[in-house]
Amino acid sequence: MSDFFEGWYDETPVENQEWQIKYGLRAEFIDLLITENLTPEQRHRLDILHHGTEEQIKQLAETKEARK
Repeated sequence: MSDFFEGWYDETPVENQEWQIKYGLRAEFIDLLITENLTPEQRHRLDILHHGTEEQIKQLAETKEARK
């Protein structure tokens, strides 16, 4: 079972949800929440999306864009 359902990522702050939407990362956040056996990189991204700063979330969006 994913960590989300075990309660690790409940109560994501509203501001983080807004930043996820602002930088186009909301779908990734939801996908990571329901993914089992996350890689260390995925776990790091999920942690930032859940409780990181706006600048950290913006940087995730930039790295995602650079990978395309």
